[in-house]
Parts: sequence; C-alpha cells; structure tokens
Amino acid sequence: MRVLVTGGGSDIGFAIARRRLRQGDEVFVTASSEASLERMCSRYQSEGLAAKGLVLDLAAPERNAGALGAMLESGLQALVLNAWTRRPPQHRFHELPQAALEEDVTVNLMGNLWLLRRVLPAMVAARWGRIVLVSSVSTVTGAGRYGAYVLCKSALEGLMRNLAVDYGEFNVLSNTVRLGLFKTERTKKYWSRARYVERMGGVIPQGTLGEPDHVGAVFDPLLSEHQYINGAVLDVTGGLPMFRMEGVLRP
Repeated sequence: MRVLVTGGGSDIGFAIARRRLRQGDEVFVTASSEASLERMCSRYQSEGLAAKGLVLDLAAPERNAGALGAMLESGLQALVLNAWTRRPPQHRFHELPQAALEEDVTVNLMGNLWLLRRVLPAMVAARWGRIVLVSSVSTVTGAGRYGAYVLCKSALEGLMRNLAVDYGEFNVLSNTVRLGLFKTERTKKYWSRARYVERMGGVIPQGTLGEPDHVGAVFDPLLSEHQYINGAVLDVTGGLPMFRMEGVLRP
C-alpha cells in the first residue's frame, strides 16, 4: 500500500510512518520546508527506515503541487492527515489577534482541505482509498486558550463524517483517530513536570499519559483492505474524556 503521512517529522507522525513501513507499506512523509525535510529524513535514516520525503507547506500548498501531483500519478491508497502548525496557546478566543486566527484557519483548515480535494479524485477513480484524520480529545472536552486549534480540528472531524457519506460507495473510507494526552516533543513543557504527570495520571482512567508508540498500531484496521469501518471516531486517550474521580479529589 502507498501511504502519505503529513507532518512526518512530529513524534506522532513518525510513529505512524514507522509502523506502516514495518508493515511493508511504501510510505511518503511530508515536511513544511527543505530544511525540516532534511532533518526529518535524517531521523528516519538513523533508524534504517526508507520513508520517502516531500515538501508540502500547508500555508502555501500550491508551491509544492508538482511533487504531490507526481506522487498521485503513481497511485495513492491511504492519506493520514497529521500535519499541524505549532502555535503556543496564549489567548482566549476574543483576545486572539485576527491575523493569527486567519493564519491558523488558512494553514490548518484550508491547507488540509486543499490536500483532500487533490487526493480524492484519484481515489474515486481507483475505487479504493483510506483517509484518516489525526484529531484531539479537545474537540470533545475543550481546551483552555486553544480556541483556533479546537475550531479547525472540529471542522475537519465534521468533514470526515461527510466524506464517509459521499465517498463510501467508492470504497474510499474516512475515519478519525482522536488522541488524548501524549508525551511528545510538543507537549514536553507539560509532561516534563512531575506534578503535571502525577495529577493527569490520577485523572486519566488508564493511569498514565500516552506514548507515541501507542498510536501506530491503531491505524492497522483503518487502513486495511478488508474492513467495514467508515465515518468512525476512535478515541486513543487512555479513557478520556471519562475520568477517575479520585484523581480530581486528590489533595
């Protein structure tokens, strides 16, 4: 299977791509610039992984349309939407500068829509495709000062359900993997604090934060040729948004 994983340089993207490569898939991973592509490819090579990289900047995807088009011409069976820009949560929604809000929507929502609109025709023609959105439990729980993030993730979750309806008859199946609290480089400022890990571990039903390696195998059934899953949301959260009351009440 040929699989495209966007944001292949993130810890979650790397875990997904590594799992697919070890399953024997041909995997393409994206980075937002030539510099980040070089760093990303070095990481894969250091583990002996033969992922193929390409630049795809969701802020200006048309610039890289040629490389994407060449890949699509050879056929693409699966797309994992994982790429997301890094923006520190600093504002309540009404305090978020308009320019910052528009940038988030342009990149994280419109950029992903641009990609989907170019991948779907080839999948329809082949009458075979698997699309998975990597989303967040915050679309259910909310998250303080993450208004633009939750806005865009929620919009894409809604679209995935609609894609499931519109394209299911072509054997193009669209699903969402909704992640909880994971130990990644992006969240290190939180989980590097022992008190945070203790308190969140007390609340999460499974009793611990997630590791990136927990994610890879989740995609096996969603990308399988023989499956009947379409329009589903799979929570990979350790049990969130359910919570352990003793963790809340602990002094």
